[in-house]
Amino acid sequence: IHMTKYKSIRNGICATIMAVTPILLSAQIVKHDRLLSFESAEVPSFISGTNSGLSISVQHYKDGTHSLRWTFESGSVLTLQRDLKFEKKDPTGKDTYLSAFIVWVYNAKAQDTTIEFEFLKDGKKCTSFPFGINFTGWRAAWVCYERDMQGTPEPGMNELRIVAPDVKGELFIDHLITASKVDARQQTADVQVPFVNK
Repeated sequence: IHMTKYKSIRNGICATIMAVTPILLSAQIVKHDRLLSFESAEVPSFISGTNSGLSISVQHYKDGTHSLRWTFESGSVLTLQRDLKFEKKDPTGKDTYLSAFIVWVYNAKAQDTTIEFEFLKDGKKCTSFPFGINFTGWRAAWVCYERDMQGTPEPGMNELRIVAPDVKGELFIDHLITASKVDARQQTADVQVPFVNK
């Protein structure tokens, strides 16, 4: 699948955002202990929201046939509490891989603002990055913890917070990978997506 790739740079933060053209294939569910695909009927017990509406949706999906629907207002926070599996880069330089956070977001109504992804360890914010929501359809963030985020990531981080902007809105979240090793020598990444985009 050909992907349109571009970089968004804000406050020294570089995040690769990708858009994928829908393809007509049978839905496949990719399973991995670091991947959240939201295929269960209920919102996972380790996910909660403040001033938020959370539900499992079949409206839009990137992996399988479901996603997490988040309705928010000013002051809303979506919280995921579990080991994020972050791994520091090899200090010897022999292993060039970096730990990356990956997530797909569907937005039906573009808004000229950002949500904030924050990564915490025992309640202490370690690192973060902004994600613009001035788009419609699916977009993905592919962000290396030690290269593309503000702050300093730490092994043992166990909480992700998604902080809403000062507006009301609705987003669908799918195919969330808390940490995946990617080659640090690559400035952008190609992703093969063998499942339905809706």
